[in-house]
Amino acid sequence: MRLKRKAQTTVEYILITVVMVVVFVIMHRALQWAVAKQFEQGGMTILHMYKETFTVK
Repeated sequence: MRLKRKAQTTVEYILITVVMVVVFVIMHRALQWAVAKQFEQGGMTILHMYKETFTVK
């Protein structure tokens, strides 16, 4: 009986570890995408400001 319980605990630890890794990877990719979008928007804002500032009128 003790061996069965120990095996169940081991399987639970492995499953929890796998789930945590998957969640971490998904969060990392989502944040990476969001930060890239923010940098792109910031870059476009800066370029628009330069365009407005340095255009000859």
